[in-house]
Amino acid sequence: MSYFFSSVSISLISTVAMNALRSIFALNRSNPLRGCSALSATCMLCSTIIFAAAANAEVIFINDQSVESHVARLRSQVIPRDSQGYLVPSAQERADFRSLADGLWNAGSTTDLNQLVPLAQSLDYDVIRLSDAGSTYFGLQESNTGADRKGWGSFLLRQGDASNALVQVPHPLNDINTPSISAQAFVDSNARGLLIAGAHRNANGQGTADVAHLTESVFHEVHQSFVENASDLSVWQIHGFNIDLHPEFPAGIDAVISSGTGSVTEFVLGLDQRIDNLPGDWTSHTYNTLNLNDPLNIATNEDLAGSTFSSLAATTNIQQQHITSLGGQFVHVELEQSFRIDGGDFARQLISQSIADAISSSVTAVPEPNSVAIVVLLSGWIALTRRRTQ
Repeated sequence: MSYFFSSVSISLISTVAMNALRSIFALNRSNPLRGCSALSATCMLCSTIIFAAAANAEVIFINDQSVESHVARLRSQVIPRDSQGYLVPSAQERADFRSLADGLWNAGSTTDLNQLVPLAQSLDYDVIRLSDAGSTYFGLQESNTGADRKGWGSFLLRQGDASNALVQVPHPLNDINTPSISAQAFVDSNARGLLIAGAHRNANGQGTADVAHLTESVFHEVHQSFVENASDLSVWQIHGFNIDLHPEFPAGIDAVISSGTGSVTEFVLGLDQRIDNLPGDWTSHTYNTLNLNDPLNIATNEDLAGSTFSSLAATTNIQQQHITSLGGQFVHVELEQSFRIDGGDFARQLISQSIADAISSSVTAVPEPNSVAIVVLLSGWIALTRRRTQ
């Protein structure tokens, strides 16, 4: 088992050992038997100090970083593409991490967090407590920052009152700027949790660390833990795409939203409408399997079939399959480079705030069915009006 030692503990051990050894060498010259006994006693003392330092290892407090800057640092440590640096977790490691994630979810104090430290350290992870702008977050991050990183990911949970939602970043390197957009949406929405993958999706080759499609990952273990420990939780997973690789899409599309099931939920509709109503010429569409003339398809796609966007449908996404099998809500958010790169900080702020607003409204004030119907009909009428005037 690996342990975290403070600089004070290391300094104490070194000082004790060096002073003791100097005395032993001096004593050994005059009395060899007493010198050997002293050496044995010194070894026992050092072992005791080491054991005490390990037993008293504590939570790491982070008070000098915002969530956004913390996520930026984590992103810089993600295992890169084709590096062969991603360590596939064993079944036992996944089971241990599931227990660790369960403990993190149920922790209500620093004392509770301290009880998680031995298990976390056995997995080469630190337990952290981050304070930012009056909010407190408990989390898990890799202890190693160099070549020994495993690429399993980092996880944060907001303490106190929070929206019952998780924001997830499965492709922090491949989908450029999704970590920063997600971090901002997480903070502004008051969401409960943030999950960030620790490796490029192709770290060891094509798809070898693609946590959105791997059941045997620590990321998925944490997802399952958080979802199954909560009730009525929604998951908002942020991705990125390049329209040049999707010739089937209409020109100028900036986002594709999907529930992964073929339906247009109020969560999907809410974000789609927010993007369409942003200042400027921003356009969102939804993947769905509805009839072309269904009011929900008209509201989100106008005269396009929802199947047009099947390449970004999230139908095989394993986090989607898991949460929807339990009756939860999944929102798959695909952002074109226009939002993530080309539009600069302004566009990233726009979309992160839109996602945050959609999360906040969906978990705090879900409209009654009649209200949803009115919104759908009104949105459909507006879309038809736009179509006639074009």
